[in-house]
Amino acid sequence: MAWGLPKLPGLTFSDPTKTQYHIRSSLRYYQGHRFPDTLIRGPGGTATDVDSNAFALPDDSVTYDPSLTYGRVKQAALPAVIPHWVHYDKRCLKFTAFFKQPVFENPDENYRVRVVNIVYFLEDDTITVIEPRVKNSGLWQGRMVKRGKIPKNDLGEFWHWKDLDIGKDICMYGKVFHTVSCDLYTKEWLESQGIELSKEEDLPTDPYTEKERWKNIQPPKRSKSHDDRLLRFLEYEGKVLSFNVVWDNRDAEHGELTEYKMYYFLQDDNISIKELHDGRGGKDPFPLLLKKRKLPKKWKERPVSFPSIALEITDEEVTEYYSPRDLIVGETIFVLGRRFLIFDCDAFTRKYYKSMLNIEQPPPIEVRHDTRKEFPKSFPPHIGIGAPEDTLQSCFGLVPKPPHKDVIKYNLNANKYLRYLCELDWIHPEDNGRQFVMAYSLADGTLKIGEIPRRNSGIREGKFLKAMRLQTPESNPNFPTYFTPDRFYIGAIVPVFKHRFKIVGCDLYVYRYMSANPEKFPQEVIDNVRNYHMREGNLKDELEEAIRDEQAAETRAQLAKIGQAAVAEPSAMERCLTALNVVEGSATPPRPPTPPMTTDRLPYEESLRINRLSKPTCDNIVPLKGILKSGAAKDDHQKVVCFSGPEVERQEPAHPATYQPGQQPHFDEDPDFCHKFKDADADDRAERRAKDICPYELIPSKQIQNQTGEEMAVKPKLPGYLGTYDVDCKEAPEYMRLPSDAYEKIKHMRRDVPEISPQALRMSKFPPEPMPSVDTCVNPPPEPQGPCAVTKEDVSFSCPRVEPGLPCCDPDKREQK
Repeated sequence: MAWGLPKLPGLTFSDPTKTQYHIRSSLRYYQGHRFPDTLIRGPGGTATDVDSNAFALPDDSVTYDPSLTYGRVKQAALPAVIPHWVHYDKRCLKFTAFFKQPVFENPDENYRVRVVNIVYFLEDDTITVIEPRVKNSGLWQGRMVKRGKIPKNDLGEFWHWKDLDIGKDICMYGKVFHTVSCDLYTKEWLESQGIELSKEEDLPTDPYTEKERWKNIQPPKRSKSHDDRLLRFLEYEGKVLSFNVVWDNRDAEHGELTEYKMYYFLQDDNISIKELHDGRGGKDPFPLLLKKRKLPKKWKERPVSFPSIALEITDEEVTEYYSPRDLIVGETIFVLGRRFLIFDCDAFTRKYYKSMLNIEQPPPIEVRHDTRKEFPKSFPPHIGIGAPEDTLQSCFGLVPKPPHKDVIKYNLNANKYLRYLCELDWIHPEDNGRQFVMAYSLADGTLKIGEIPRRNSGIREGKFLKAMRLQTPESNPNFPTYFTPDRFYIGAIVPVFKHRFKIVGCDLYVYRYMSANPEKFPQEVIDNVRNYHMREGNLKDELEEAIRDEQAAETRAQLAKIGQAAVAEPSAMERCLTALNVVEGSATPPRPPTPPMTTDRLPYEESLRINRLSKPTCDNIVPLKGILKSGAAKDDHQKVVCFSGPEVERQEPAHPATYQPGQQPHFDEDPDFCHKFKDADADDRAERRAKDICPYELIPSKQIQNQTGEEMAVKPKLPGYLGTYDVDCKEAPEYMRLPSDAYEKIKHMRRDVPEISPQALRMSKFPPEPMPSVDTCVNPPPEPQGPCAVTKEDVSFSCPRVEPGLPCCDPDKREQK
């Protein structure tokens, strides 16, 4: 070819021997790897123009070919190179993987597990995915991904054998395959290249395949137990194992850690779970999470063909129920799909496990609850409409409820008011002297104020404040506090809507209410009201009653003290009164030798002394028994004027001295007053008594023998006072003997006895009434009836007299006739 000629027709020359016109590859292979070829050749492998000698320079040692000058040198043969595609031909890496295919609108399964084989070809780094065919699967199976280089990411990288491993997710065209294992050649080849594979995994179970497998497997049948239910009921009735369990549901949305009580009934192996409410969870207060029933370990364990809609599960379908051996502290049980942790049990349960099952329950497990930050509740201010309590109810629920009312308090204190007299703390002169009545209702705590009318005051009196609860000055408007009776006392200032009222008085019911409820009032308030009523003179009846109670208490104490030393010896006064016949049936024979056990019967002289010391009022003194015609005394008389010795049947003296009622001789200053009524042999008996000699030979009577149960010889009847009762003086005990100075004591005591009872003396001073007519005695008027009916006393005066009486309006002070 001529150089420098233009490529025009007639100026170009072609090589007729040239037969190859292909372009040589720019890459060459060395040991299976491709490298760029630095030797440039023309079409068909011919040399380029730059390789000719025309372009060679004499001083160019690189392009200068010495063989042109010195001839060719003999070279050694090149080694044989096995290409990469030949060395790895039909060699591939195989991984077993799976992917989950979702299934929509199918009640039997939600997804399918499809197993595939990932094949990597080492000769050209291509990958294919093939799903093994399953007979009668109904799925389109076979090659899923065509062989080729699979892109790894958006950067232009492809999956390489260095990226493959067991347990790795491989995404191919939007579908993720998870590898679980590989074959032996793959494992050995990757380990030879320095790659260590992960541990093999198991293929997940397909729900539909598992369901079909259980169709062909019959569930095991439980053996029938030969348990005596009646015997178990008699032995374990009322014996329950109690466990503290917790349900951790914090993985779910709005879940929490909730505590429950689980009860295991030993009599029938039933289990119930009770929910514990703290009042702050906002849940409906259901009493039981699980009602009493047997709890299966696998709650979904039932035959596939079991008609759950029509029938309930029985013991035939359940393999095993929970028993006491499964309920151990620290273990987890499943209650119908819920996972419960047992963290504690009671003392009876621990004792049962130790004695019956020889199992030591572990110590309790500490369950830590999440501490939630509690934010303070802020309540809106009162809007001014209605009471603050009504507005506050709208903050506790969507449907406001009326405030709770104490119905019991209202019913017990209905129409009960504490009334106070108030004066206006005036500033203007026209308000001076205005008085108000403030009434506090004990039923609902309301306060109302009304002004007392004044004649020609020029002010419209009447209602000043309607019934309402009055707030205290220091109360919070949103959470008010109201006035209570413990803040009302004499001199207290009560502010009422910018008016100031000063309490200057109260009625007697206020003080009685305070005395009946001292725990509701400070002691200073009670003393303040008491002092006010003392100054007003309203507590006279209370003072008199207190004095009488104190005197009665002192009297009872003295009677008890004297009664302890009382003996059954008849006193000289009793014998003197028996001779005078002042009180019929008072003098009695000596008692049997047994001291009295009662403190109500006293010697007459002691009763008179106590009566003088007590100083009773005239209204409390009743005539003595001897003044009454009928001779009957009242109960209160018999406790004060009662003589020693029981009232037993006795024989009357041979010649008793009798007097008409009201005509008995009274004691005078005559020193021989009692001697005139002595027996004829009284002096003789006194001399014998002074010599410590029994004045009579006394023999106990038949009545005393019957009481003591002793049999004594019958002795001739002895003369004398004691002899009339067949009492032997020698047999009488020491305490029954009459002392020598008995008459002297009686003489001094009788000087203090009044001639007539104080009440009879008081009644004698009243003017006499006219004698009733004969017709009144023949046809007496009807007896008065009602609470004010009064019966006249049966007193032997010459004419009827006017008797003072208490008013009918005071039933507590009226004398009971």
